[in-house]
Amino acid sequence: MEIRLDKKTALKKIKSLVLSSRAEVEGFRIKLEKNFKTEFLPNKVERTEKSYFGVKCDVLVPEVCASSRVVIYVHGGSFVGGSRESWRGFCSSFAHAVSSRVVVPEFRLAPSYQYPASIEDIECVMRGIISEAKAAMLSDEEAPAPEIILAADGSGASLACAVLFRMEEEKRKFITKLVLFSPWLDLSFDNAIYSEKKSKDKVLNPRDIRYAAELYTAASNLSSIYVSPLKASESNFVNFPEVFIQCGENEILVSLAEQMNDLLTCHGIDCTLDVVPEMFYMFQMAGDTLLESSFAVERAGKYVNKRADLTDKELVERERLIKENNITRE
Repeated sequence: MEIRLDKKTALKKIKSLVLSSRAEVEGFRIKLEKNFKTEFLPNKVERTEKSYFGVKCDVLVPEVCASSRVVIYVHGGSFVGGSRESWRGFCSSFAHAVSSRVVVPEFRLAPSYQYPASIEDIECVMRGIISEAKAAMLSDEEAPAPEIILAADGSGASLACAVLFRMEEEKRKFITKLVLFSPWLDLSFDNAIYSEKKSKDKVLNPRDIRYAAELYTAASNLSSIYVSPLKASESNFVNFPEVFIQCGENEILVSLAEQMNDLLTCHGIDCTLDVVPEMFYMFQMAGDTLLESSFAVERAGKYVNKRADLTDKELVERERLIKENNITRE
């Protein structure tokens, strides 16, 4: 009974992450901020603020932090809501899980600023982060190779993928991983989920996605790869990073995540799809009521932290972190 009550509470909170087709934008924004804004940062994560080409960002730094790694996190919110404040708690937990500083941009939102304004803001941050990485490489030849990770959830996945697709192929090499939670991958009119009559999803429905899409961009853009990543072809995946996708089993978006997994694999991109049994859309942000949320974020962290072959420099960095933070080896 206790678990059932936790899920009921979590569902009620998570529903405020999605703009209902019956809701007004301003009311949605207020409710989302009220439910997710927090002053308390978990796991002793420290926050500072930094601007990249005029785009303000949270910089969240966990106690154990890989010096050469940074995550740029693009929040969801149906393209029209959400902020670094309302995502601060979740991104702090994510920063702890991935042992990395996480940069959360405050990008412009629809409908006041339609496509591609939000993408352009994230590109500014990406340009700044890449410049920092290049400078670090020049200043210290012995330092570990820089690792830039792009992460996103919900509608933010469309924005994150657009940034990668619009990026020059040579610069794309700097991005080592793409992490997506419950991603929106197809906003086109021929999206298969629009024809589904039955769904286990208690948070998100096709009407909500269509409503958000209408506020975000013109109908003529919906089939563009910069809005619907599933429309991408082989030429769009040159130097594309490996991908981790995590979603709940009961999401209406699971079939699209599976299609994305197949598309990436077909084009030689390493993709890991983690479908969590009996979970719903963006359950990861219900960490205060669901154990499954914390476990899922930990799995994403393990994916980011995995190493196939550690270089000598990376082994030295790892030993330094273990020693400085008194970490007990398993």
